[in-house]
Amino acid sequence: MQTSADNGAEGCVNPWPHASIIVRERVSSTMDEALALARSGCPTGTTVVSGFQEKGRGRVPGRTWLSAPWESLLATVAIRRGDIGFPLPQLPLRAGVAAALAVESCAALPVQIKWPNDLLHAGRKLAGVLCETRGDYALVGVGVNCGQAEFPPELAGSACSLLQACGRAVPVFTLLEAVLAALKATLSDERWREHLLRRLHGRGGVVVVDLLGSGISVEGLLQEVDDAGQLVLRRVDGQVLRVAQGEIRTGR
Repeated sequence: MQTSADNGAEGCVNPWPHASIIVRERVSSTMDEALALARSGCPTGTTVVSGFQEKGRGRVPGRTWLSAPWESLLATVAIRRGDIGFPLPQLPLRAGVAAALAVESCAALPVQIKWPNDLLHAGRKLAGVLCETRGDYALVGVGVNCGQAEFPPELAGSACSLLQACGRAVPVFTLLEAVLAALKATLSDERWREHLLRRLHGRGGVVVVDLLGSGISVEGLLQEVDDAGQLVLRRVDGQVLRVAQGEIRTGR
């Protein structure tokens, strides 16, 4: 079994002053581990990374993130809310931009951002971002498929890895260092929407958005994402609709 030492953990640098990178071979969830550190008052940028998660979770309840040890980047960054100088709904999108920039830098691979929290390559899911607010902290979870040579049949048509996409392995800790540097920069970058819109999956086309928890779906031309992180659709009757939470899929 691969270990953190095999993946270059010792050379990984955290760009936040006084913040550590906590490496675990196996955890229940990096989000839970980071939450425990947040409750102890850890510095902004404190990061938990693990080779395997027993109960990794996604934004939609019931979805899990599974991978063999150290095949994926599985990390969560704890950020003090007082260090966030923008509305919190922007955070998942800024984190997605950071993950996209890191992947493009490390793998020379074009990616799209599927609102609000997935990275796609050639229409297949490459990575996901999950943000949660707990007390005085925001937790930014990032999962990237790195070294998978194949996926189970039920995922083979919808998921991909960096190894599959660019034909070479991208070390987990090389990618983590790039993600942390990009995240720190993106949190203060006024051009975050420019980066996002340039990569926004489905922009300019008709999409369907399932509104979370409502059983309702809406359809429209995907125009942009606004400053509040809402998806902006123009319906066939010309009405402009803003969606704060939902699951996007391609329309007609």
